[in-house]
Amino acid sequence: MRKIETIKENGFFLPTLKYKELMILEYMDNNPDTTQKELGKAIGAATSMINAYIDEYEMNGYVRREYITSKKVKYHVTPKGLKRKNYLNLTYIQELMDLHKLAKEGVEEFLKRVSKKGFRSILLYGAGEVAEIILNVVRGSDDIDLEIKAIVDDDLEKRGTDILGYPVISKVDIKKYEHDGVLVSSYTFESIIRNHLLQLGYEDDKIIQFFGEWE
Repeated sequence: MRKIETIKENGFFLPTLKYKELMILEYMDNNPDTTQKELGKAIGAATSMINAYIDEYEMNGYVRREYITSKKVKYHVTPKGLKRKNYLNLTYIQELMDLHKLAKEGVEEFLKRVSKKGFRSILLYGAGEVAEIILNVVRGSDDIDLEIKAIVDDDLEKRGTDILGYPVISKVDIKKYEHDGVLVSSYTFESIIRNHLLQLGYEDDKIIQFFGEWE
């Protein structure tokens, strides 16, 4: 059974009626034996609302109920419902792509500012998702004149690994890499990392804060 993302797992999008419709049709298509209680849990709605949604979808010809017993119901997504689900899926993906483009442009603009400040080769500090996003943006743009040498991290398990081919190193190895500054690529530990760098002798203007104030 394929795992379906629930609305509670999706922390950045409001559960609009169209999104709920997509989630219900997707869930039903993969789990015809589901219950209204399960559907309610999946999309974060009361069972009474789920019943109202299903009534509407059945009236529109998207869903057909099959009564196994007086209490047990099987839900079938009709060909018209599959067409509707595919349409909703495509429009959802398009909106995600638009949001991704907007977010990428924001990261690009920040990195261009870093380059305009005179930084040419930098280290990232924090080998997580933020670092991976920054690396992808740098690699995918011809307008960012920045070379990333390596990624620093304090997690022993990450040492000796790499992210997209860039080595993950310890802070004691920072001096082995010729660079102009360090970009802090961690939201949670940004202030801690900044203090580590100050203790290592870095000046404030060599510490680039992605999340904090930096000009």
